Amino acid sequence: MATEDKRALTREQFLRGTAGLAAAGTGIGLIVPSASARSEVKKGGTLKFVYTDTSAAETTDPTVQTGIAVSQPALNNTYDRLTYIVPGTWQVTPRLAVSWHASADGKTWTFNLRKGVKFHDGRPFTSHDVAWSFRHILDKKNGSSAYAELSAELDPSGIKTPDDHTVVFHLKKPDAQFPIFCGTYQTGIYPSGVDPKKNPIGTGPFMIKSWHPTLGWQIVRNPHYWVPGLPYLDAVQAVYISDPTTKVQAVTSGDADISDRIPLTMVSSLQKNKALKLFTLPGAVFIDYSTDHTQAPWTDVRVQQAFKIAVDRKALMQAAIQGHGILTGDVPELPSDPFYPPKRGIPKQNIQQAKQLLSAAGHSQGIQFTLTTANTYPGTVEMVTALKSIVAPAGIDININQVPTDTFWSNNWLHDPAFTSYWNHRPPKEVLNLLYRSGAVWNEGKFESPALDKLIDAGAATVNAAKQRAIFRQALYMVATQSGVGISFHVNGTHVAKKRVNGVVVDPQIMLILDKAWIG
Repeated sequence: MATEDKRALTREQFLRGTAGLAAAGTGIGLIVPSASARSEVKKGGTLKFVYTDTSAAETTDPTVQTGIAVSQPALNNTYDRLTYIVPGTWQVTPRLAVSWHASADGKTWTFNLRKGVKFHDGRPFTSHDVAWSFRHILDKKNGSSAYAELSAELDPSGIKTPDDHTVVFHLKKPDAQFPIFCGTYQTGIYPSGVDPKKNPIGTGPFMIKSWHPTLGWQIVRNPHYWVPGLPYLDAVQAVYISDPTTKVQAVTSGDADISDRIPLTMVSSLQKNKALKLFTLPGAVFIDYSTDHTQAPWTDVRVQQAFKIAVDRKALMQAAIQGHGILTGDVPELPSDPFYPPKRGIPKQNIQQAKQLLSAAGHSQGIQFTLTTANTYPGTVEMVTALKSIVAPAGIDININQVPTDTFWSNNWLHDPAFTSYWNHRPPKEVLNLLYRSGAVWNEGKFESPALDKLIDAGAATVNAAKQRAIFRQALYMVATQSGVGISFHVNGTHVAKKRVNGVVVDPQIMLILDKAWIG
């Protein structure tokens, strides 16, 4: 059961992960600013945001957003979710739901909803809107990335609305982490009967006024926002800039106020500029390089393992992001995470072992393949360039295919035999379901393993924390050693801003929380 008894935690505590279990009663935006804090704030104005990572296919539907820079700040400050996921702790706190509880078998979850909330158009928020939004995810033709995870445990008929402020989810199988799912960015709530692609209405602090993903967008203040006094800004105006360096220059010497994530090669020099400030989330994302299990030579797991053991992770992280990150052993969680498998550790480069594995797989002369990449995330192209030279001594010859950023997500990602990508830091069950579960829409390596699927389900069904941790560690070890997804490091997410920008919070789900942002 989650309640709203504790409200003293700060956003800084959330980001540092120091809130721990005490965070169970607090959510973003729920803390009404004190009188002294309000006196320091300058209300009004337009925050100018510049971004590089975009896709022409991105829409205003939160259930199908892909978590890239063009959509995260806009959509996730437009739509609210039932819960908020506290970074680094995987605790959940209230948002549109004020409390929740599960049945003894973990299959029925009841959420009590916040009263007095209105949508952007003034209509009241009710349980029927929650049911409509979740059923939209469960409609396969809508193409939500959360479809595979949610449909595996919930049918549309399993969502009940006994009254306007109560929604009940009758799951097909136990899920001890269901409230975490309810805080993921695909679960934004919009009114019953509304298609958010055509009419983007939410309950968040801002409203979408214009949307042109390869040009820019604008969100404006929501006069009906349910948190008194927020947001401070009148609007956020975003502009697409294809070149990362030009994007940074728009902040340092142009009219822009803040950027999406910047090339980490620039961090050291920008830190010295007293007219600027940096907003950083340690280990915010991981950059991966995925290979297709269904195509040769990757059909043999020994080839996958050879590729991974041929990598000097420390050298790769230094070349790609100037060391501004955290090493990992092909695990989509930070080594400090309680679910990280200890026996995986951080593998050291072993060229001889890589050659032996390739030879055993019938490739004694080595392998050659094309790796498609784009400037989707700072350091990605630099990583691929370094990766080519680092693994070459093992007989792995990489041909680099760099394509335009604005077409990469629609034309190359999930389509080419080998490609790069990046993922925001997610809880273990979520990332396992999205990136590795059999048949998942975003299964980058086309990894199909019934054994893994069973582990994911077992972990979700296990309430005992120690037992659940052991199960997810086993699952994460499996994907690290058997899947075609290579992850050498997690990257610090860093945004550059003018000194006058205040109150912005960097978050792995939302990217930039802007309800308390203000311009000095």
